[in-house]
Amino acid sequence: MPIELKTLSNIDLSIRGEPLATQEQCINYLRKKGRMPLLTVSVEQLVSYFYQESRLEGIRPDVAFAQAIHETGHFRYGGDVVPLQNNYCGLGTTGGGVKGAWFPNAQVGVRAQVQHLLAYTSTKPPELEIVDPRYELVKRTAKFGQARTWTELNGKWAVPGTTYGQKILRIHQKILNGD
Repeated sequence: MPIELKTLSNIDLSIRGEPLATQEQCINYLRKKGRMPLLTVSVEQLVSYFYQESRLEGIRPDVAFAQAIHETGHFRYGGDVVPLQNNYCGLGTTGGGVKGAWFPNAQVGVRAQVQHLLAYTSTKPPELEIVDPRYELVKRTAKFGQARTWTELNGKWAVPGTTYGQKILRIHQKILNGD
């Protein structure tokens, strides 16, 4: 039975924790969209990186993947970021043609996204060397370690972003439902 958005309060909205969706559900969701994702690795490898990097930092990998889907338009891009950047969450992109951060490979790009999420959710430093070029910036703000749920990223991750978390959770819901 599909989860209605009215019942989001009944599901886990937390950024940190265990995944609700499997890697296969994430892969199947993206494949169902019928578009060729513009990636530097296979869909399977990218999803594997999300699960590997997110679990290392205690971030929910399935929802971090949903965030990447939202940020990249299902890995079709179309904004300022291009696929070769391996930047799955728009790190450093401010609009007006600003490309943002470039990462040498997909795994490092995923790691940067996960570390950026960690900066908003915990004061614990990342397990691996910091590759997120904006981690220290977040660390110097009152936002550091303060967000517990995806909706608490509203107005923080993307400005104004008043429904930012809800958009990510809608995609996550579709992944869970097999839509």
